[in-house]
Amino acid sequence: MKYVNPTNDLAFKKVLGSNENIHILAGFIRDFFFIDPDGLTVENPYSIKAYKEQLKDEKAFRMRLTISDIAAIMSFSDYRSELQVRKENHFDERSIYYPLDKFVGRYKVVKDEASGYARLRPIYALNILGFNHFEEDEDALRVFQLYDPVRNKQFPKKLLNLGYFELLKANVETENQRHWQNYFMQRPLSNNAPDYIYDALHIIDRANINEEELKMMAHVEYLQSIYDNQISYAKDEARKEGHKEGHKEGHKEGREERNIEIAIKMLRRGTLIDVIVEDTGLDEATVRKLRNELGNE
Repeated sequence: MKYVNPTNDLAFKKVLGSNENIHILAGFIRDFFFIDPDGLTVENPYSIKAYKEQLKDEKAFRMRLTISDIAAIMSFSDYRSELQVRKENHFDERSIYYPLDKFVGRYKVVKDEASGYARLRPIYALNILGFNHFEEDEDALRVFQLYDPVRNKQFPKKLLNLGYFELLKANVETENQRHWQNYFMQRPLSNNAPDYIYDALHIIDRANINEEELKMMAHVEYLQSIYDNQISYAKDEARKEGHKEGHKEGHKEGREERNIEIAIKMLRRGTLIDVIVEDTGLDEATVRKLRNELGNE
């Protein structure tokens, strides 16, 4: 059998973001958070039509990389999952921003503040990483919660559950986590892997993916290569600018033009304005003007 890459954005969404295959997502959540995902439903279910609409152009693809890949709800909590193959600047901030955005997004004042607070629910979020993010050891899984390090006590309610699963790390907590690691790394599954992981493998068998989806997967890989090249270029230019000192006044204008180019790339990725200001040295008014111009394209 020949399989498509399970870390392809479309393949990831098709396997874990479909209500038709909700048992796969349920098993996935149990294997990493050890909870029963009662009442599990995908909020943004996969369909090839919706996916094509999202990726009409290169700009849409950049924006696609800044949102959670899988969004689901359970009877008692919300769930987010994101696949991050390559390490990017400010990943930590982004990985916290989206779960918290969902958490506070449920707050709606009806008659009083208490009504809004009652809408808030625990959030479980898992980032699947194709790179080493925590360098201190070989533990593949980390789950962070609200915690008092001085008194060594957890917050009374598990409102925030922020997980990171590093595919390149050796130490896993359970055999099922190892099976998932093998699945994403395109290594053979052992005979004792659970049925739902084999079901995931069955879905990404090329024989079970239609021609339209295969074309879209190839298009995603193409857009990803363009995106990676542009980010690499932006970083190289930023490094070059950092090494330049004592140049003539005319070179200052060239440097500002380069920073504007970098800022535009970052805006198209959905980077926050204050981060762009910090990284490029441009003033906030200039960055906001660039954002407005992009919005009118």
